[in-house]
Amino acid sequence: MDEKNTDFMKEEIRQRPVNKKRLLRRTAITVFLAVLFGAVACTVFLLLEPVINNAINPSEEPAPVTFPEKTTVDEMSPEDMIASDAQIQEEEVEKKAASLVDVDAIQKEVLSEVRKDLADQNKKQEKETTVSEYEQFYASLGELTQQISRSIVTVTSITPDYDWAGDAFNSAGSASGLILAIRGKNILILSDDNAYAKASEIRVTFHDGQQAKAQFLTQDTVTGLTILKVEESSLSGPLSQNDEITVAALGSSEKASLTGTPVIAVGSPSGSTGSVSYGVITNSGLLLDVADSAYKQITTDIYGSTQASGVLTDLEGNVIGWIDMAHSRSDSPNLLCAIGITGMKSQIEKMSNEIRMGYLGIHATDIPESVRAEQGLPEGAYIQRTEMDSPAMEAGIQSGDVITAVGGKRVTDCSGLMDVLLESRSGRQLSVTVSRQKGDEYSEVNLVANLAPRLTFGSNH
Repeated sequence: MDEKNTDFMKEEIRQRPVNKKRLLRRTAITVFLAVLFGAVACTVFLLLEPVINNAINPSEEPAPVTFPEKTTVDEMSPEDMIASDAQIQEEEVEKKAASLVDVDAIQKEVLSEVRKDLADQNKKQEKETTVSEYEQFYASLGELTQQISRSIVTVTSITPDYDWAGDAFNSAGSASGLILAIRGKNILILSDDNAYAKASEIRVTFHDGQQAKAQFLTQDTVTGLTILKVEESSLSGPLSQNDEITVAALGSSEKASLTGTPVIAVGSPSGSTGSVSYGVITNSGLLLDVADSAYKQITTDIYGSTQASGVLTDLEGNVIGWIDMAHSRSDSPNLLCAIGITGMKSQIEKMSNEIRMGYLGIHATDIPESVRAEQGLPEGAYIQRTEMDSPAMEAGIQSGDVITAVGGKRVTDCSGLMDVLLESRSGRQLSVTVSRQKGDEYSEVNLVANLAPRLTFGSNH
């Protein structure tokens, strides 16, 4: 075929022009759908993330702090005082047998035993105690003290203050503290400096020299007892790997045979940090005159500083008293005294768990049975006085009243009254029944008190 005749078959392919409006519309729709999808996905993730995280890694609330009651009474029970029939028969047989024994033979035997005992005593007196025995004794006490010291810290507070000219300066004070518990990842420490609530900085020095920043948790406005918190993150390493930070073992201060037993004073009994003293308990049954409290005071023969702080422990390392020189006896101001730990347990437990305790403002004491019978006083807690402007004074409670019931619960002594008050919360009304003397008789009076806050809390509460 001739090429000239194929010209009619040639064609030119042209690209269709782009519809810019349609392209722009589709692009906008795509972007919008992408943004919408992203927003929906983000919302779903934020809503489901806590649920999924808790399902994979469930978080646990720290268990509340509890201090088990260790009350040991070294007294005979009524059952032990009553002899059994077998014992009675055995004693009667022994009496009959003794009557048949030759008296002269008994005397000779007794004289022989006495001579033997005297000879043994002379041998013991002639034996001199070696230096090594003394060294071994005090080495054992030193090892025990080192173990106790792992629960003792030094708390330093820095507080803004002003001098007489009005110039600002920082005052620093130190006191001993006791490691009470580890709650979650926080170390709870007991101390008693009134300056902690206003301190700009609080630092804790542990037994191994490690320092950490502490936070003010709560404080009892009546006694000054304070709970501080040290977070694990402020330590140089995890708590599980630090054997030098140990929770204190709380013992019992209600033992019948506590008077006369040896004790160790740890903390700063002499007024200097890290000091230690040894001695014996001289009295453990005195009731402290502290508002809304039934603390027992422990007195010792240990000569210490009026600024002493720390704890008293037994020879097993158990804390039995918190050194408190604010209530030392006027006739012996330099002899260490302490608050019995048993009466403190319930209070410091509630403070550690940040429970809002109520304040009534009464000073009460027990009524001796002989006095109650002689003067015809009713059974209850005798009111010595009330604090000025306290809820007790506003409610009309007077000195000389005998509280017989609180909150609908019968009260037979001062300890029972304080147990009820510890369970009462601030901001609530509390019914109080008192027996008040009118002439020669006592009559009941029903009163209502509005409990005030007893504790102050840190800024994070």
